[in-house]
Amino acid sequence: MSYKPKSLFRMLEDVEQKQLLLPHIQRPFVWDEDQMVRLFDSLMRNYPVQTLLFWRTKEPIKARRFMTVVDRDADLSTLYVPEKSVADVEKTFVLDGQQRLQTLYALFRGAILDPQHASLEAYVDLTQGRRELEGTDMLYRLKFSAEPLKLPYYRLRNLMERDAQRDAATIADDLNDALDPILTETAEERRLRSRQVNRNIAQMRTLLREEQHFWVEELDGIANKFEYRKILDIFVRVNSGGTKLTASDLMFAALKEGWEDIEENTEQTVEMLNLSDRLKFESSFPLKCLLVAHGEGAEVNEVSKFTGERGERLLKGLREDWDRSEAAFQELRDFIEQELRLFSDKVVRSYNAFVPLFSFLYHNPKPNEASRARMRAYYHKAQLFNWFGASGDATINAMHQFVGQRCPAGFPLEDIVAYFKRRGFQTEISDANLSDNRMRALLLSIVYVDRSGTSPFNVRFKGNEPHVDHIYPQSMLRNHLGQLSAQINDIGNLRYVGATDNVRKRAELPADYFGRLKRDGIDLARHLLVQEFADTPAQMKFDLTTFTAFRERRRAEIRRTLRRVVDLVDEPIPLSPVTLDASPAAPAVS
Repeated sequence: MSYKPKSLFRMLEDVEQKQLLLPHIQRPFVWDEDQMVRLFDSLMRNYPVQTLLFWRTKEPIKARRFMTVVDRDADLSTLYVPEKSVADVEKTFVLDGQQRLQTLYALFRGAILDPQHASLEAYVDLTQGRRELEGTDMLYRLKFSAEPLKLPYYRLRNLMERDAQRDAATIADDLNDALDPILTETAEERRLRSRQVNRNIAQMRTLLREEQHFWVEELDGIANKFEYRKILDIFVRVNSGGTKLTASDLMFAALKEGWEDIEENTEQTVEMLNLSDRLKFESSFPLKCLLVAHGEGAEVNEVSKFTGERGERLLKGLREDWDRSEAAFQELRDFIEQELRLFSDKVVRSYNAFVPLFSFLYHNPKPNEASRARMRAYYHKAQLFNWFGASGDATINAMHQFVGQRCPAGFPLEDIVAYFKRRGFQTEISDANLSDNRMRALLLSIVYVDRSGTSPFNVRFKGNEPHVDHIYPQSMLRNHLGQLSAQINDIGNLRYVGATDNVRKRAELPADYFGRLKRDGIDLARHLLVQEFADTPAQMKFDLTTFTAFRERRRAEIRRTLRRVVDLVDEPIPLSPVTLDASPAAPAVS
C-alpha cells in the first residue's frame, strides 16, 4: 500500500486513456450541479480534499470508463471496457473518489448534459473570489453553458487545450488586457481585479499541474495479494461519505460476474413492488428475500455468502430458480395491491415484514382465501405491534422455520403468533391500541380498506392525499361542549378524508355536512360506520349526549372491525342500537 501525491492533470490524462477505471461495483454518478460547483469552490480556496483510494490489479474484474460527458441517465453497460476486464491485464480502479474525479473531468476535460441533451461546458468568472457571492456561501461563480460565454467568464477546458503550454502569468496578462476595455472601473478597482484574475489563473493551473492538492492511497494488487473479498470489505469501510455503498451493492458486485442479469432483475422487481413509487422498497429487499428462500439467512452484508464455493452454489440456485422467484414476487405485489391495498409508505412501519410473505408464496404459490386472510392478519399484526423493529434479520430468519416450506394447512399464523407471544410481544388488538396516537394512521387505514375496498391513499390527483378529519369539528367541541383532547381526538371521532374535501368541510356541523353528502348519493356507512347515523344523519345533533353516544358506538364498531381483520375474531357489538331524536339538528353555533 502506497500513499503519494498525484497531479490532477496526470489523473485526468489516465482517465482519458482508460488507464484509470471504475469497477462495476461502483454506482452511477449522482452529484448534482451544486455539488460539482462546491467542489470547485473548495479547491479554489485551497481547502483539503479527502484522499482518493485506488486499486491496481490484474484480476478479471469488469471495468467501466468514466463518462466524457456526464449523463445521469446513461446506460452503464455502454461504458464497459472489455479489453480491460479480462485477467492478466493491468488496470487501476477507483475505489473511493468517483464523484470527485468524474466532476473534475467534466469541468476541465469534458462537459455535462442538460435535460434537453445539450452538452454544457464549464466557465468560471475570473473576477470573483474576494467576497462571497450574494445569497450564497461560495466565492466563485461557475456556469455550465452550451454556447461560449464572453469575458469575464473563462472556459476551464482551455487550461488543458488552448492554454495547456502557456504559463499562468502569460494567460492572466492576456485576459487582463482583454478585460481592460470592456469593464467600467476605477483605477483601484482595476488593480484589484487584475490581481484577482492573476490569482485565479495561478490557482487553477496549480490545481492541475502540481502534486500537492490530491493524495492517493493505492492498493497494489500486483505486487501484493489483495483478494476480491478483502476489496469488497474495504468498499464497505471507505464509502462512509458521499455516495455510500449498500450491502446490496456488494452482493451485486460479487454475483454479477456469474449472472449478468441479477441487478437488472432485482431493480425491475423493486420497481414493480413500489407501485409507481408509492411505496419505498429498497434494492436490498429482493436480495434479502432470495437469500432467505435459498436458506442463506437474511443478512446481506456477509461477503462470505457470495464468494468461493458457497457463492457459486448460491448463484447457481438463484439463476436456475429465478422464474419461480419472479412469480413469487409478482404474487407478493398482487397481494400488496389487491389484498392489503397499500398505496402509501406512510402506513408501512417495517418492510422486513414482507419477507416472510415472499417466503410463503415462494414455497406455497396461489394460496386460497383462508390463507390470504391469515396473511393479511399476520401483516397487520407485524406492523401494529412492531414485530420486526429491533432485530429485523434475526426475526426474518426465525420466521423461515414456519413459512420456508410447503404448508399444506395454509399460512401458519397460529405458529407465528405463538412465537411472538412467547417473546413478550403483543399479538391481539386491545382497547389501549385504539387510544394510541402512534397507531392511529394504521388503524384508520385498516378500517377504511375493509369498508371501502380501497386505500385512502389511492388518490387520483396529487395534493388530495388523505387527512385525518374530526367528524364532530374539534374547535366546536372544545369551545362549546367543553371537550378535552382525549374525547375530541378519540378514534371514534376520526376518519380519513381527501384533503380537498376536508378544506370544503371546514367547521360545518356533522348533521348538515353528512346530510348534504347523503343527498348527493354518498354511502355514509363507509365514513360513519354506525348504520343508524348513516341512515339518518339528522340524528347527529351537536350536543354532548349525541356526541358521546356517536363516538362510543363508532369506537366499538372500529374495534369490532379490527378484531375481525387483525385477530380473525368476529365479535358482536355489545351495545344495543341507540335511539335518538331525529328532529332537525341544532343550528350552527356562533
